[in-house]
Amino acid sequence: MTRRWGPAAGEVAVALLAALGFTVWGLSVDNSPLTRVGQISGLSNLQLRFAFLVLVVLAVVGWVTVRGTARVRRLTTRLAAAAVAGLTTGFLGAGQVFALRGTPWPLNGPFGDNNRILGWGEEVLHTGAMDGFYPPAVPYLLGYAAKLGLFDGQPAFAFKWVFIAFVALTGPAAYLFWRMCLKPLPALAVGLLPALQQTLPHKPYSPFVLVLLLPLIAKLLMWLRASPRFTPRGTVLRGGFLGLLFGLLFLVYSGWHLWSLPGVLVAVLFFYPWRTGRLRGLLFLGSSLLGFLLVAGVYLRVLLGATSTRDQWCSGYTLTEPAYIGTTPLTGLAWDEPGEYPGVGEFSGLHMYAVIVLIGLGFAVALGLRKAVVVAPLACFGSAWLIRFWLAGHMEADQQVQLFPRTMIQIQVTLTALTVLACVVAAQRLAPVLKRLWTGDRPDARRFTALGVLLAMALAGGMIGSFFSNQYLPTHPDEQLAGTLAWRAHQFRKPNGDCPKYADQGKCKAFPERTYVEQPVEVDRMVCEFPWRKARRDGSIVVKLLTRP
Repeated sequence: MTRRWGPAAGEVAVALLAALGFTVWGLSVDNSPLTRVGQISGLSNLQLRFAFLVLVVLAVVGWVTVRGTARVRRLTTRLAAAAVAGLTTGFLGAGQVFALRGTPWPLNGPFGDNNRILGWGEEVLHTGAMDGFYPPAVPYLLGYAAKLGLFDGQPAFAFKWVFIAFVALTGPAAYLFWRMCLKPLPALAVGLLPALQQTLPHKPYSPFVLVLLLPLIAKLLMWLRASPRFTPRGTVLRGGFLGLLFGLLFLVYSGWHLWSLPGVLVAVLFFYPWRTGRLRGLLFLGSSLLGFLLVAGVYLRVLLGATSTRDQWCSGYTLTEPAYIGTTPLTGLAWDEPGEYPGVGEFSGLHMYAVIVLIGLGFAVALGLRKAVVVAPLACFGSAWLIRFWLAGHMEADQQVQLFPRTMIQIQVTLTALTVLACVVAAQRLAPVLKRLWTGDRPDARRFTALGVLLAMALAGGMIGSFFSNQYLPTHPDEQLAGTLAWRAHQFRKPNGDCPKYADQGKCKAFPERTYVEQPVEVDRMVCEFPWRKARRDGSIVVKLLTRP
């Protein structure tokens, strides 16, 4: 038992330690997050630390590859993959620690969606419950952290560290969930690249749930197909375990479950053991549903009772042509023309990212359509793709958005996962040929596959981590960049009345005594606005708000 579970426990421990340890290490970066010189120095210091740790991991893997036994090589690869998964999003966590250095407030302070979440957190703090249909996990986490006397008894200050923890733990969680379905190196690539692609430090629990949902659905399909081989007790335990995990993720963010459900139902019919174990398959699905309802049944009832709630928030994303799947801008000045993203038109109107993932989609379907790890993201992609058009198609008639722009995140994550899976399946098909080429007549030859994959993933993680950390470093609101969120966090007083160290001109706003939940105002007809950039003759930029009635 120890020999079986020991390495798995080691993977969990190494991944968590790498992620949280590197995040905490970011506290010692003493550069200014407000000046551009300080920002570059701070990011460079994080990169040096990251590179040092990665080199240590690679040195160990290289030495073991040459000197170690087969069992030691396998164990080292597992632990090294877990370490790289933790370090990459630990870099993102450290980047947020640096961006918010000197302030107890989270990104965007008490503004926007934070206001609503903090309001519910205040309700939990004072009443022990919340009145709303929003996923309850984060408000309850904030409220009970404050109730325990942590973070000066303020949910707002718990907010900062809870969100940084979500950012840092996304890589380890994605890797560990995919490890239920794949070997270490494929799990690292398939888990990490989609997770890094959709980094939202101001709302990290949303992509956190999405990147975990895909491998969980894949495992559901795998165990459903294999259920005739399980004992009744094993079937119930496996189904209940997955149901509990689905329920816990549902409490953190429910949107991905709802948008994936139609596709997953089709996939379940495809993988159901119709010939050899109908009753066992039914027992597995029933226990999964029971486990889900035990955890999330109460919230599901609340959510179903809120179907009349109207979402009328209309932004530039809402008015972008609905089939676009290219890069997502992090600035209000990103749209060159109404309804367009930058980069449109590189290949017959397609962004190069779209070209790559469409090729990956084709290869994934061609090579792995019978594999659960391929069908799971494919089902979620197809479901979100169709729901997006259905909701957008009713937008004018119903005068509501219903969050359909957020399906873009699910579409991008699933297509990226499918592209990486296409590479994984292709490598598995070519493995026998490559093995003969690598070893030849030398059966003792050592391959450095693990070293190459780990190096590539670490470099990708470091580069992407630096990019997103840079995007969210404090910038003045006039620049209309994502860094405005961090800038606002530095403009409110600390609990002791002092201004944060990097407050603008040493001045800051009063500490808000009470956080309240803003109630959305319904209108008969939506007013949609987005930035429209035009260049003057002198080369400067004018930003106008184009309003469409």
